[in-house]
Amino acid sequence: MSRNKAKAPLGVAGLIAGVVAVAVLLAPGTLSYFVSSTEAPAVSVSTGEAALSITGTGGSNSGVYPGGPAQLIASRAIANTGDVSLGLASAFTATGGLASSVILTVSVQSAACAATPPATWPADAGRWQGTTAATTAAVPTTVAAGASRTLCVWQSLAANAPNGTQGQTAAVSVTITGTQTAP
Repeated sequence: MSRNKAKAPLGVAGLIAGVVAVAVLLAPGTLSYFVSSTEAPAVSVSTGEAALSITGTGGSNSGVYPGGPAQLIASRAIANTGDVSLGLASAFTATGGLASSVILTVSVQSAACAATPPATWPADAGRWQGTTAATTAAVPTTVAAGASRTLCVWQSLAANAPNGTQGQTAAVSVTITGTQTAP
C-alpha cells in the first residue's frame, strides 16, 4: 500500500501542471479592458475677418536715369480694416521697353513717404526691392487689426542699365497681399 500512496500525489501534481500548461497556451498574456470618459463643456469657435484696404489715386511719371537716385512714383494709405493681424507681402511687374531694367522699391511704413528711399529703414517698415525678374530684398511686416500705414513705391535704374533704355517707358504694377497671422 505504501507504493500506491506515493504515486497518487505525483499523478495529481502532473494533472495540475498539465492544466496550467494548457491555460498558458490558450490564453497567453494578461487581458484587461478599461473604459474612462469625460464630457467636455461646449465651446464656441469663431474666425476673424481679414480685410486690407488701399486708397489713393494717381502717381508720378518721374524720369530716372542709369545710376540715378530712386524717385517716388506712388504713395497710398493702407489699412487693416479687419479684426486679425495681417502679414504683408509684395510682388511687382512691369511692361514696356523699360520693364526689364526698372528697379522697384516698395515699403509699408508708419511715416510719410520721402522723395527717395531712406538710408536706414525704421524697424517696423516692411520693404521689397528688385526687378520684375527677381526680388533682391524682402523684409515682411505685419499690420495689426485696425492699424493704418503708408505704402511707398520708388523706381530707379541700375548704373549698368543698357543704352537702349533711353526714352523708354514701363507700366508698373504692385500687388500687396495680406495673410492672416497666427493669433
